[in-house]
Amino acid sequence: MRVLFGGRRRSVFGHGKELGVYRNEISERSTRIDAQIASVADEIDALRRRDLDPDEAVERLGAQEDTLDEEVLGLQGMMAPEELHGLHMEYEANLERVLRGIVTAERGCALTGLPHRPPGDDEPFTYYKRAHANVSHARLRMAEIVDVLLHWEPGLLADGSVTARLERTRQA
Repeated sequence: MRVLFGGRRRSVFGHGKELGVYRNEISERSTRIDAQIASVADEIDALRRRDLDPDEAVERLGAQEDTLDEEVLGLQGMMAPEELHGLHMEYEANLERVLRGIVTAERGCALTGLPHRPPGDDEPFTYYKRAHANVSHARLRMAEIVDVLLHWEPGLLADGSVTARLERTRQA
């Protein structure tokens, strides 16, 4: 029997196996990342409330930064279905935003150690507030993106916009 169309049998479901593997991996990885980001947000919030020593925070945040750097490398090595590339890249970009938030908090911690800093200077707390906002907002956006990545169906538009989310909520 002669095989047409390039000699390779194709699945009726096109994305089936690859999509399943991608969903499993992104689900596991995003769960780990979200837990790590929640911990980062708590650390930075403790800095804002003055419940955590800046020197101790630098150590903790540095370890969390290293862990998230490893997750970035893992995300970059994943193969998302072509239709999901844009959302996958946006997820990575928001993880980079979290990393910038950590660096911002570390910068605020460094300010507290300056020898000629005025006693009532609140500049480090401005850094902590900005860092917390970056981390929290990135975490929220990442959760929205993961929801789309996990529920996308082949043939449909992979849209992670607020408008699309509101439309899905209204239809449900």
